[in-house]
Amino acid sequence: MIASPSLIRPPGLRPGDTLGVVSPSYAPRASSLANGVRALERAGYNVVLAPEVTAHRRFTRAEDERRAAIFTELWTDPRVDGVIASTGGYGAVRIIPYLDPAVFRAHPKPFVGYSDITALHSWFMRCCGLRTFHGPTVDDLNPDADPETVAALLAAITNPRPDAQLGRGTAKPVRQGRAVGPLVGGNLSLVEQTIGTPYEIDTRGAILFLEETRDPMSYVDERLVHLRNAGLLRGVRGVVLGQLSLDRSEEDEFEDFLLDLVSDLDVPVITDFPAGHEMPNIALPFGTPVELVAAGDAAWLNYADDALAPHGRAAVAAPERPFAHQRLPDAGELAGDMARDMAGFRN
Repeated sequence: MIASPSLIRPPGLRPGDTLGVVSPSYAPRASSLANGVRALERAGYNVVLAPEVTAHRRFTRAEDERRAAIFTELWTDPRVDGVIASTGGYGAVRIIPYLDPAVFRAHPKPFVGYSDITALHSWFMRCCGLRTFHGPTVDDLNPDADPETVAALLAAITNPRPDAQLGRGTAKPVRQGRAVGPLVGGNLSLVEQTIGTPYEIDTRGAILFLEETRDPMSYVDERLVHLRNAGLLRGVRGVVLGQLSLDRSEEDEFEDFLLDLVSDLDVPVITDFPAGHEMPNIALPFGTPVELVAAGDAAWLNYADDALAPHGRAAVAAPERPFAHQRLPDAGELAGDMARDMAGFRN
């Protein structure tokens, strides 16, 4: 079995639809957020920003509940056709206890993000039964500097089954073969943190994608060892290693250690896939079956199933919204709001 039939395909988008921007983790830098919003608007989308999208994070339980309520409000707003995270960083895992899976499952929409957003991807798949997209956050979108990332994102959220061979020309085969399974994973540190939770990553029969950034090789090594010792590598059908932007002060050739930990799995393995914390960051359909191909000196991923349902909003009623009195600001209002500087905030 290559896909769980319970995983819902969100409706596809098209220009003229509205994308909602939310900050489940850190608040974004003002200039980067504004650039990303302009990129989405130039692509033909309307953009609305969740309340407090640029507010400084204090990470208290009361604020966690508030951020969860804001996320829920944006998700259930009937004007919003898809949701994309403003940035990564830290904090998404703190709001999960205050999110109601039934509400999100009743309003299926494309959801995009990466890095710290990995925790939400796993939660959406395991607890809500929804397919999502591992892809750039709004503050990453710069069509002048990185057109491939923007183009791949737009293709992913509009085309149910793009026919591109994702990663071909960049990804490298390590262990030859072909495999089909639902794509799961994300940032390795966040994947590891799901172990033992209700939203623990489900790797059974899956294609496992992993990327990491900035940490020393020993941290990454112990995370992968933990996944292995927890039995989460045992049932995978293939492994895709994305961008590993590591601190190499401990070991220049860390890839050899990493690959040694997956070399005995008897599944195809590819590395250097163009997704993660560097450019380009190709959008990937989480929860959707893909075909992994490692043949000769080439490697890539193909969609093996539709990631999206036909265009159109789900015919469900929105529940009462806790912040219904607050108007979601249009992106054009962003500049004035952000003039009160966000330069001190981190991604």
